[in-house]
Amino acid sequence: MTLASNVLRLSVAQDGSAQFQTIQAALDSLPATAEQAIIQIKPGIYQEKLYLTRDKVALVGQGRTQTIIQYAELRTNWLASHPDDWGSAVVNIRASDIALLGLTIKNSYGELTGDHEHQFAIRGFEHASRIITDDCAIIAGGADTLSLWNKTDGMYYHRNCYIEGHTDMVCPRGWAFFDNVTFYNQKAYATLWHDGELDPAQKLVVVNSHFDGVPGFLLGRRHYDAQFYLINNSYSPKMADRPIFRHTYPQQPERDRANLWGDRYYFSQSVFSQGADSAPRYPWLADNLATHPANLSAAQITAQWTFDGRWDPEAELARLYQLLEQQP
Repeated sequence: MTLASNVLRLSVAQDGSAQFQTIQAALDSLPATAEQAIIQIKPGIYQEKLYLTRDKVALVGQGRTQTIIQYAELRTNWLASHPDDWGSAVVNIRASDIALLGLTIKNSYGELTGDHEHQFAIRGFEHASRIITDDCAIIAGGADTLSLWNKTDGMYYHRNCYIEGHTDMVCPRGWAFFDNVTFYNQKAYATLWHDGELDPAQKLVVVNSHFDGVPGFLLGRRHYDAQFYLINNSYSPKMADRPIFRHTYPQQPERDRANLWGDRYYFSQSVFSQGADSAPRYPWLADNLATHPANLSAAQITAQWTFDGRWDPEAELARLYQLLEQQP
């Protein structure tokens, strides 16, 4: 471990050429201090499950095709012998100011078994906020691939990523921003899900991204109060003609969640990605920002706006990359 300019720098390589041979060993070695920690991970397929419990940690691979963190875990199997979800994902986060850069994170259970029930690639718990992924592939063979669930004050930023899974494959609670992300849904059901029930300002924003999947995949749904903004995105013709919807239980109304703020689904500059006519084919994809109470423009919908000025993840990401360039 080296300490320079208040940064802890560690390295991992499976062949023994670095300080640690496993990522978790590097994480476990970190002192309980406030310095930024950067763990650089050399190429390889790391068959391990990670637990992040210390704030200010960046896991940095050498590209999503080079550095792969992979484990097979089904949530149901995990809960059969554990009291809660802690440990049910490939990457389990109970900390803040975490960055995952240049990695593939894959839950391979569904691929190996054909079981496509809940299996997390990344799972965030209480106190997990200000989470960044950049240049990552995040893949699971079942539902809830990317599940960051700090519903009180969770803030999440995802850029230049590929995300694949099944039902509700992206399911944040709180505030989330996605930029230049490809979503691939392996099931003919909802891709996006959001819980924003604790604060009317909580929102899920997707910009400059692409949605694809199996024929008949759906764009999104919600159980709780939620807020969706989809700006300058392209959609595969395989996407079904069904708007984002509220999931209810007509036969069990006691299971229905509150619906205090109603439907809040906003679109701008939607296009289909194939065919001579790329204009939106579904009326519900039409531009409707003018109906927003603040009469927003697409240019106003940025990361800083998403997080209500409380966090600037783009500045934080630039800082991390600058630290990587300055390494000894």
